[in-house]
Amino acid sequence: MTGEGRPGPGDVRAVVVDIDGTLTDDSRRMSLEAVAALRRVEDSGVSVMLASGNVLPIAYAVSTYMGFKGPIIAENGGVVCHRQRVWVLGDARRPREAWELLRREIPGAERLFTDRWRETEIGLRQDVDLGLVRELLRPMQVEVQTTGWAVHIMSEGMDKLVGVKKGCEVLGLDIGSVGAIGDSENDIRMIKGCGWGVAIGNADDRTKSSASYVATDRNGEGVVEGLKWLRVLLE
Repeated sequence: MTGEGRPGPGDVRAVVVDIDGTLTDDSRRMSLEAVAALRRVEDSGVSVMLASGNVLPIAYAVSTYMGFKGPIIAENGGVVCHRQRVWVLGDARRPREAWELLRREIPGAERLFTDRWRETEIGLRQDVDLGLVRELLRPMQVEVQTTGWAVHIMSEGMDKLVGVKKGCEVLGLDIGSVGAIGDSENDIRMIKGCGWGVAIGNADDRTKSSASYVATDRNGEGVVEGLKWLRVLLE
């Protein structure tokens, strides 16, 4: 669905933004410039949604303390929250079966610290052999995606775009009026499936090739650049 042209003023009614590596730098420090810009966007009447591979408690805290009011997409679309109502869209059964296989075949594989709160997927530490994980899980009905921070094992067909669609349903918006901003593999379907997709300067090549616009700037500065391109932030 991603449009090739730049949106006109007022075309974008909501923006959805990834957190790790997009709103943050490589050490996970939040860009205060990007947060301030997104607050201005929301104050102008454009909804701000966050979409993360992280668990809901963390994504909820980030959104709340930064002052955003839009839906929160966690666990790569598996969990959506708005105004403290929660929708669980993912199914953890297949990912848990996949983990049981991996723990037998790759004894050194470790789950993320945050998996104690994870409801619909399995998160593995980034140092696991991604190629081997994908090879072992190929026969199973799961999605395997990497974010640069972790390896996520999700139920088949699950991704951030599923969560964004639910967020749009809650807000009463068409997904064609949404601008998406991200940096990694788990953002690609979201970037391609929304009305306009922005890849920031530190995004990987596949993510950049899926976008309507590729920002020159990296991380939070790239988000600000993307918001200006989407015409939701005045130059």
